[in-house]
Amino acid sequence: MASTASYPSSTAGSTLPPFPDDVPTAPLVTISLRKLVEDISGIEHERLFSAAKSLGFFYLDVRGTPEGKHLLRQADNLFDLMNEFFSLSIEEKAKYDFAAKKSYFGYKGIGKEVVDGKGTRDKNEIYNVTQPL
Repeated sequence: MASTASYPSSTAGSTLPPFPDDVPTAPLVTISLRKLVEDISGIEHERLFSAAKSLGFFYLDVRGTPEGKHLLRQADNLFDLMNEFFSLSIEEKAKYDFAAKKSYFGYKGIGKEVVDGKGTRDKNEIYNVTQPL
């Protein structure tokens, strides 16, 4: 089985509360993109396959590769776009609300969904996207 990283439960110096010790966590494996690209022995590929097969999730360490730098640059661009969109007026964002078309994709404003049996409205706004089909 692939090794897993262990993280201290202490948050010394952090403003965050400590993670509870009684909450189960998944032992996610860290896979190195650099090793996937450079590894001719296939060890990292085996670790990836094992992690995907056993847990279905893993951390991908993209440091030290041109592909990783490119991926992080794209993520930064996406965050910039997200900030730009959510800074728009409610009226402008509402133009992208596709709920009337029975579509899950597009904009959903604050308070548009009920989150419990008491009728409490949500407190988040989202924009769901999909790959073009």
